[in-house]
Amino acid sequence: MDILFDRMPMGIAVFDRDLRLRRCNPTWAEYIDRYTPSSAEQVVPDAYFFDLAPGTERQAMPIFERVLAGEQVRQEAVRLESGGIVSYWDVVFTPLVENGEVIGFVDVTTDVTEREEMLAALRENEAHLRSLLENATNFVVYRIAVDESNPYGGRVLLVSPSIKEITGISDPYRFESWFETVHPDDLPKAVEANRRAIQENQPYRQEVRIYHPEKKDWVWVHTASTPVFDAAGNLTHFNGLIIDITEQKQAEQAVQEAYQKLEERIEARTRELQTILAVTAAASSSLDLNEMLRAALDQLVTLVGASRAGVMLLDPVSGELEPRMLRPDIPMSPEDLTEITPACQHVMETGKPLYIPVDETAGFFEPGALLPLRVRGQATGVLVIVGPRGGEFSQEHQALFESIADQLGVAIENARLYAEAERVAAVRERNRLARDLHDAVTQTLFSASIIAEVLPRLWDRDPEEGRRRLEELRQLTRGALAEMRTLLLELRPAALTEAEIGELFRHLTEAFTGRTRIPLELDITGTRPLPAEVKVALYRIAQEALNNAAKHAAAGRVWLKLACQPHRVRLVIRDDGRGFDPRHVPAESLGLGIMRERAEAIGARLSIESQPGQGTRVIVEWSGGREAG
Repeated sequence: MDILFDRMPMGIAVFDRDLRLRRCNPTWAEYIDRYTPSSAEQVVPDAYFFDLAPGTERQAMPIFERVLAGEQVRQEAVRLESGGIVSYWDVVFTPLVENGEVIGFVDVTTDVTEREEMLAALRENEAHLRSLLENATNFVVYRIAVDESNPYGGRVLLVSPSIKEITGISDPYRFESWFETVHPDDLPKAVEANRRAIQENQPYRQEVRIYHPEKKDWVWVHTASTPVFDAAGNLTHFNGLIIDITEQKQAEQAVQEAYQKLEERIEARTRELQTILAVTAAASSSLDLNEMLRAALDQLVTLVGASRAGVMLLDPVSGELEPRMLRPDIPMSPEDLTEITPACQHVMETGKPLYIPVDETAGFFEPGALLPLRVRGQATGVLVIVGPRGGEFSQEHQALFESIADQLGVAIENARLYAEAERVAAVRERNRLARDLHDAVTQTLFSASIIAEVLPRLWDRDPEEGRRRLEELRQLTRGALAEMRTLLLELRPAALTEAEIGELFRHLTEAFTGRTRIPLELDITGTRPLPAEVKVALYRIAQEALNNAAKHAAAGRVWLKLACQPHRVRLVIRDDGRGFDPRHVPAESLGLGIMRERAEAIGARLSIESQPGQGTRVIVEWSGGREAG
C-alpha cells in the first residue's frame, strides 16, 4: 500500500483539522515545489498548508471549511495563485472521520494547469486548434456544433484522432456513439449534463465510465467543454477536452480502501484492548486464586467466543502440571487429560504457544490454543483455550491470547504471593499470641500457684498476712481471667466492635493490673454508641499507653478516665512514672507514632503531656457526630 501511495501520478496528502500536514506522497511535494514559493524540502509533517502555499487563502479556505464540516468536496479547474505562480487543479477532498468527528481530510489533487491553459488557448487563438487536434496524444480536443436534429443536440465538427485510443470510440464524428458505450449507471447524468449545456448554455463538466473494446474494460474519462457564442450572443458550438482519469479514479479508490482497512484495523485493535482490559479487570477482582481464575476464564470464554478455557498450573512441591480450573465447569475425562498433559508440558518446556487447527481426520473438531503462563521469564502454567466447533484462530486471535496469557500469569503470581503473605501473617499472629500468653497469663498463674501453695502455712502463722495474700491471689486470678479474655478478643477481632466500650476498658484494666501489679483507677462516665472504627482506635491507643506506663515509665499508679458525651468523647491515661521530654524522644520508640496514626484515622486529636519526673498524660479527644450503625 505504501508503494502504491508513493507512486501515484497525482498528489495525495493527509491534513488534520488545523491544516497541518500529516503525510503526503512525492507527487504532492513536487506540486508545492513547482507551483509555490516553497521548496520540496519544506514539505514535512506538521507544515501548515498556507505556509506552503501562501496567498491561496481566499480560494482554498472555503473548500477546507466545507470538508471539515463533513462534506466530500470535488471541484474542477480550481485556480490558485501563490507567489505569482498561477496553477489549475482538479481536487477531491475527503473528510477523515473517527468516532463521528472529522479529524482531518485527504487531498487528492490532479495537476490540470496544462489542460486549462490549453482550453484558454483554444478560446483565445482558434489558429492553434488544428495543431492541437493533430498532436494531441494523452488528451482529446473536440468541437461540437449545436444541431437540434441530432438526438443529443450536437454535431461533431472537429475531434483529435487520439479519441479512438483513449475512449475506444470507432466512429467519433457520429455524436450518438459518444453515449452508446457509457456505463448504464453514468449515462443518465451524462445525458442531463449535455442537455443543460446545449439548452441552458452551460459549460459541460462530467466524469463517466466508458467501455473500451480493445482494453476490454471500463475506463474513466473527464469531459470538459466551454460554450462559444457569436456576435449576436447565440450559442454556436462547444470547444472541449477529454482526458483519461482512470489512474486517478483507481488512486481514489485505493485511498478509500486503505482508509476503510485502517478503520477496520482500529476497530479490531479497540476490541482486542477492550477484551484484554475486561479479562485483566476480572483477574484483578480477587486475590483468591480460584475466584480470580473463575472470573477471568468466564470473561475470556464470553469475549472471544471460546467453547471452554482452562488453566493448568505447576505444583511447586511435586513439580507436576495439574489441572486447576476449567470453565465452563465440564468434567474432563482421564483420557482427555492424559492426551492434553504432554502438549502442555511441551509448551512449558519451550516457552512458546502451541496452536492446534481443526483436523477432523485426527479427531480435532475445535481449534485449540495452549499458551505458557510466565512470571519473570519462568513458566508457571499453561492457559488452554478451545474455540468453537469448526472455527479457527486468526493471527489477531493469537496475538490477543498471548497478551491475555501475560496478564493472567501476573495475576496468578499475585494471588499466590497474597496467599503466602496471609499464611505468614497468620503464623506470626499465632506466635505473637503464644508469646503474650506465655509472658502474661502463664507468669500470672505461676505467681498465683506459688501463693496458693504457701497460703495454708502462712494462714496458720499469721492470719492477717494470709488474708492479704488471699486478696493478692484473688487479684492475680482475676487478672489472669481478664488477660485471657483480652487474648480471646485478639483472636476474634469482631468482638472488639461488638462489645460495649466500657466493657472493653474494664477487661483491659483488669488484665493490666493482674499482669503488672500496678494499681489502676478506672473512671467511665456517660454512655453512647460509637462507630466500630472509633471504638477500636480508642481501645488500641489505651492499650499502647498502658504498655508504655508498665514498660518504660516505672509507674506506681495509673489512672484511666473515659468521658462519653453526646458530641464528644474524651480519653485520658495518666501515670505517676518517671516521665520524659517529648521533644527529644523519637515517636517510634514509645509507639507514639502508632497512636497518632490511629487518632488521625478517626479524625481525633491526640496530645501527650510529660516532663521528666512528673509522669505522663495521654489525651485523646474525638468530636464525631456519627453514631454507631
